[in-house]
Amino acid sequence: FVKIQEGCTTPCTYCIVPYVRRGESSVPVDTVLSAVRSRISAGYREIVLTGTKPGAYRDGATHLAGLVRRTLELPGVERLRISSLQPQELSDELLGLWRDSRLCRHFHLALQSGSATVLERMRRGYRPVDFSEALERVRSFVPGAAITTDVIVGFPGETDGEFAENVAYCESAGFARIHVFPYSRRPGTPAAQMQGQVPAAVLRSRV
Repeated sequence: FVKIQEGCTTPCTYCIVPYVRRGESSVPVDTVLSAVRSRISAGYREIVLTGTKPGAYRDGATHLAGLVRRTLELPGVERLRISSLQPQELSDELLGLWRDSRLCRHFHLALQSGSATVLERMRRGYRPVDFSEALERVRSFVPGAAITTDVIVGFPGETDGEFAENVAYCESAGFARIHVFPYSRRPGTPAAQMQGQVPAAVLRSRV
């Protein structure tokens, strides 16, 4: 568990994750399934598979799609939801599982910014065009799916033009809901040392 700075509302992967992780690890499949059985026995009707990076889940030969499939095989699972995924994690195998109506038709894909240059500074590993392709794939496999996202405004160096690109992308993407966060500077992170820290008043207006 990581204690975020008091007042922080922006758990951005670029700002903090590389400094608090000691390598990725996944909870064993049997442990996850045991927890699901326990919740079902307690009367829970919806199960949420979540984690720091659910799409990177792996236990031996079992990836996220396999875990989802195994979970749906358990008696009593009425609804299953997957938490935040990244565009590159949306395999055909995974998306194909949404043929099962018990999987909630909701995807949370964290955009962070609709500006290619801001995403590059964040080191997100994808571009707006890649994100758009992911949106199209989700909507192709799961028509009518609700897609929600996170957006950070005021990342160091964000110009008025880049902010306008961000807004324009969000307007065109058709998100069901957007969680908007102002960038929060954290001492000791690469982003905190970047030039062009955005003034607080500008951050508020962009939010």
